[in-house]
Amino acid sequence: MTAFIDLHTHSTCSDGLLTPTALLALAARRGLAAIALTDHDTVAGIPEALAHGRITGVEVLPGIEISSSLEGVSLHILGYGFNHEHPCFLAFLEKLQQARRNRNHGILERLQALGISITSEELTQIAGDQIGRPHFARLLAKKGRAKNTQDAFSRYLKHGGPAFVEHVKPQADEVISRITEANGLAILAHPACSDPGLEKIPAFVAQLKDYGLAGLEGIYPTHSKKVCRFLQTLAAQHNLLLSGGTDYHGDAHSVTPLGGNTKTIRVPFQLLDDIKQRLATIDIARK
Repeated sequence: MTAFIDLHTHSTCSDGLLTPTALLALAARRGLAAIALTDHDTVAGIPEALAHGRITGVEVLPGIEISSSLEGVSLHILGYGFNHEHPCFLAFLEKLQQARRNRNHGILERLQALGISITSEELTQIAGDQIGRPHFARLLAKKGRAKNTQDAFSRYLKHGGPAFVEHVKPQADEVISRITEANGLAILAHPACSDPGLEKIPAFVAQLKDYGLAGLEGIYPTHSKKVCRFLQTLAAQHNLLLSGGTDYHGDAHSVTPLGGNTKTIRVPFQLLDDIKQRLATIDIARK
């Protein structure tokens, strides 16, 4: 029987709808062998996910997703298998969190200037410790200032929108370096989301590999089969690992169920084996 995995998921510790415990319970119900919890800019959910993974029998790969910039293009970098208690890595994440807090304050000010009353307390009730644009969108819809979250983004929060504030991102080389220093692997997430025509991606991948990039997310639900094949070929050309996942945020905010299905994507367990083998070489090199 083929075992399937999902190496790109989010919980309530960032902008997902399920707690890490609920996410692991769903993964078990869907028969997944493993998941990676890859919340945005935070490792807060990893201890809970690891603990519940042991209970459910679903293997948990510690992960994270960090927004970065390369030559003015926004790139998302996934980190896998790092030490989630690494002091320098945690200090780096705190800087990212402060940048998020600054951005959120700017969004609040812009919404208030538009006559829309939203408070930090209301956002915290929805989001918990980490607030992002999706939480603003949910609150705008709840208050009747938008039809739904998509409408909220379209009206207020999209790039160039009246309440949009630019996200100050670290450079891609720094993100890769920080993940590597914490004994993890850096993977370029959903490349075609950053460059739909894939015109810049080949050059970017070569550059990122020089920085220490370990792999590409070559299986992703909104990437066509042609795009996925292109990325898988590109990874092979550079001897990079392959990863894949649904980018699951909860059924109401995802294009495919956790773990995918035969109509969307399925990620084979072999990809996790390859990642773990590469991580093992890091451990050997450290000893």
